[in-house]
Amino acid sequence: MKVETLEDVLFPGLDLVVQRAVVADDGMMIDATGCGSPGACPQCQHPAARVHSRHWRHIAGLPVGGHRLIVRLRVRRFFCDQNRCRRRTFVEQVEGLTEPRRRSSKAARSAIRAVAVELGGRPGARLCTRLGLYGRRTTILGELTAPPVPARAPRILGIDEFAFRKGHTYGTVLVDVESSRPVDVLPDRETGTVAAWLQEHPGAEIICRDRLMAFTKAIRQAAPDALEVADRWHLLQNLSTAVEKTCRRHRECLRRPTASESTTALVTRETALLDRIRRRHAEVNELAATGLSLNAIGRRLRLDRKTVRRYRSKDLGGLLASAQDRGHGLLDPFIEHVQHRFQAGCTSSMQLYREVLALGYTGGYHVVNRYVAAIRKGIAIPARALTPSPRDITSWIMRPEETLSPSDIAHAGTVENVTW
Repeated sequence: MKVETLEDVLFPGLDLVVQRAVVADDGMMIDATGCGSPGACPQCQHPAARVHSRHWRHIAGLPVGGHRLIVRLRVRRFFCDQNRCRRRTFVEQVEGLTEPRRRSSKAARSAIRAVAVELGGRPGARLCTRLGLYGRRTTILGELTAPPVPARAPRILGIDEFAFRKGHTYGTVLVDVESSRPVDVLPDRETGTVAAWLQEHPGAEIICRDRLMAFTKAIRQAAPDALEVADRWHLLQNLSTAVEKTCRRHRECLRRPTASESTTALVTRETALLDRIRRRHAEVNELAATGLSLNAIGRRLRLDRKTVRRYRSKDLGGLLASAQDRGHGLLDPFIEHVQHRFQAGCTSSMQLYREVLALGYTGGYHVVNRYVAAIRKGIAIPARALTPSPRDITSWIMRPEETLSPSDIAHAGTVENVTW
């Protein structure tokens, strides 16, 4: 039976002599010395013969037995005796363990690189901490190297945008559709950047893109002979967006009063929220009529661009209805019961809270108390039949019928029976 040494277990095949090993609470320190041949100068390849000095290097290795591993390696610095070489000294490298100006072993860097490919920066750093590898977010991402970009574009080229930071900074990814492999990444989604890449990498016969106008202009400028197509995913996404917009526009058709609403005349008084919505809707549409862009209107009124777009594209009635419907959340299914009991003479918020708790309400008392106070003031929103959200309706329409549950099919049937 062969007895293996510590060098054979930890550093098989490497020219190292282990002097001692120290195990601490969460780490393991190994002192070792290189014992290989001096090697050659990395610049002129002249073999070394004289030792200049010795010093210690600290190399992070793969974890051992759940302990982080640090190799304290004593290496030699050699003279380069070639007179014409500009390098006067160089440090020996242990083949298979060290590299110039690297503080991790080759095996550790290979493991970190695999983590970076699968997880990226922050998730990869968390996993490295669990595994006992030394690697911060920037260190992990630094192990990723960009693959070489081919001189010619693939026959079927896919172009799509992605967000470095959603709503602020976007880039462009180019993909070989036939092999499903990325080709290159561009720092933005501007027409000039995409057109320059297409001119430098000719050969694309079919370009599969989304509906961004900047990509269309770039293709017309740099690859006018290429056939432009829209991929299936973006077609379905555009269709889904159009269906959801239609559902939002006609959602009022689905709002049906309950029995209590049809027989109860609660007086709805003007509130600060409704007044603000009317004022903003008028201001946004007045400025939009002058030709100002969404960003310019947002800067003038100190509103987000998406808020400006919503006020410009949606009618005032829909905005007011959405504002009246929100604010109760978990209490919505129990509003009819609260109104009925209040009109029957039960005006105690605590008693009504206990009753809706028994019916399955999971919210807090303050929501019930606030709604009862609104009833007393005469500004409470009447109970409405539960209306499916536009996103739910879109899901019922876009998904295959065999994937819908029986309840989804029943709800979709009620939607189809409504006259839009």
